[in-house]
Amino acid sequence: MSYKKPITVLTPEFYSYGALLIAGLIQKYGYDVKLQKGFDEKIESDIVFISLQSTIHLLNYIEELKNMDAFTIVGGPVTLSPELILEFLPVDLVVIGEGENTIYNILRVFENITNPTGTDFKDMSGVAFKNGTNTIITGKGSPASLDGHLSMVPNNISSENIRGANVYLETHRGCPGNCGFCGVPCFFGRKVRSRPLKDILKEVEHFLRNGAQRIAISGGTGSLYGSSKFKNVDDEAFVELLREISNLTGPKNLTIPDIRVDLISDDILEAINKYTNGWVFFGIESGSDRVLKHMQKGITVDQIREAVDMARKHNIKTAGSFIVAYPGEEEEDFQATIDLADDLMLDDYFISIAEPIPGTDLGDEILNLSFEDNILFQKSQKYAKHDFSIAEERALDLMMESYIFRSYPVPMTQALLKNLIDEVKSQGNHIKRVTELIKTPIKR
Repeated sequence: MSYKKPITVLTPEFYSYGALLIAGLIQKYGYDVKLQKGFDEKIESDIVFISLQSTIHLLNYIEELKNMDAFTIVGGPVTLSPELILEFLPVDLVVIGEGENTIYNILRVFENITNPTGTDFKDMSGVAFKNGTNTIITGKGSPASLDGHLSMVPNNISSENIRGANVYLETHRGCPGNCGFCGVPCFFGRKVRSRPLKDILKEVEHFLRNGAQRIAISGGTGSLYGSSKFKNVDDEAFVELLREISNLTGPKNLTIPDIRVDLISDDILEAINKYTNGWVFFGIESGSDRVLKHMQKGITVDQIREAVDMARKHNIKTAGSFIVAYPGEEEEDFQATIDLADDLMLDDYFISIAEPIPGTDLGDEILNLSFEDNILFQKSQKYAKHDFSIAEERALDLMMESYIFRSYPVPMTQALLKNLIDEVKSQGNHIKRVTELIKTPIKR
């Protein structure tokens, strides 16, 4: 190794697991690496790897990247559409798909070339770059081995709060599901690949030694860990995973962020009750079977009701995520969602406007949907004073109702209402900008 200068791995808003993993990998290769959260601190490195986790990152950090005097390399879930990144962000290279194998090859280029440009990576698979006004894509990187991961842990990990956890730790990759709004199967593939349990436990111990306390396990649908076939979860593997991690963290400090309503069993739910903080997060999305089918969610309203009932029998608190304003959602579909949310009386609700992630089926559908036919751009008469769209109207209505019909109702105060209005405005503005960005013609 001849390249001696420090390399920065930057994550915009929180320490994402992908950024920690890449930093650990670069360190393993023998390089001096620094982890940085946000753009406030001046970057001294000549090479910066940036982990972009959300479409909002495509819109919010253009000026910061323009002012960065370094060779910038972008990776993460938003790379499903590398053309979009290179069109709107001033970066030098995009890593497409899983980056572990590609990172090593990129670093070798810096060993041999003092000041490389994008074209110096033309013979490498798994990257994209600009050549003049043209975007060059060399293909998708090869799936990485999941053995031996040991992430780099920042010294302030104990203060990180990602929905209650210090870190979301990867247990597997891939999902055989086909949800049109989800980037997981697009990014990682539809085959489930699980990490060896001994490696996961070693990494949990590594995080705990370095200050982490609360850990969430991640990888798409949690109960797919150890499974080889969809709809055929390996109960024993998942239960063992929870039991062994819980022995290290303690049950109150272990969270299962999400799980499908059709991938549970009594054994799985009992393990969640015994070995975790006792919450389960179901991806419910809609109360309309027609919309669920259009989403390619692969579940029915009856299965949702059954799953919530099963969770309650095991004394588990239930939260549900809901998506409103999905293309084709009619007023009667939205009312069905209101009715279902009312009937379920969950312990918590997460409501979002359908976000078209570039490269997903929903992203493609929005690309081909005119602004006039998209309810995100149709004016609401009900909330005209807030300049809301129909999509934002539905989001606010469901949010307000969710505080009334949850297991412990919350009074609707003026302060709470203001917070909800602000949240809806923020979501709506962001998704409008993403939609406009997706529909902008791109030079190829």
